[in-house]
Amino acid sequence: MTLTPQQQRFWWDYLADHPEVGASGGAVVAGCPGSPEIADRLIGLYLAGVKTAGSGLVEDYAAAGDPLPQVGDHWIALGGDERPRLILRTDRVETHRFLDVPERIAVAEGEGDLSLAYWRRAHTRHYAPHLQEWGLRDIDDATVVTEFFTLVHS
Repeated sequence: MTLTPQQQRFWWDYLADHPEVGASGGAVVAGCPGSPEIADRLIGLYLAGVKTAGSGLVEDYAAAGDPLPQVGDHWIALGGDERPRLILRTDRVETHRFLDVPERIAVAEGEGDLSLAYWRRAHTRHYAPHLQEWGLRDIDDATVVTEFFTLVHS
């Protein structure tokens, strides 16, 4: 993914304070986490230190041709206005079958009431419309990839 000039400047500002990062490799991507309203709400959770993880489905990554998250990757999170707001660094990656996701992941994701039940409902609602195109009959058979991250720049 190519960064816009504004995103590139934001990344360079971070690298100016952390030159060791440039030599460490890892992917750098930028994106808006959901709709503008959702993005701004999530930015608040990241900044407050409440949201320290995010999950996706391996099948979604595969269908899009995107690489799975790796330790050392960086993500420039965009606000609802599409401007860079913060940078997160992936520190740990775990995979689980959807049915076997532990409650600690729901807590680390920092949304809703932090329960596993809430996490399952929200992720089922989001991914259910796409299961057939990914060759899945039931979301419980999907593979969840969770990246745990640290806020490194805002």
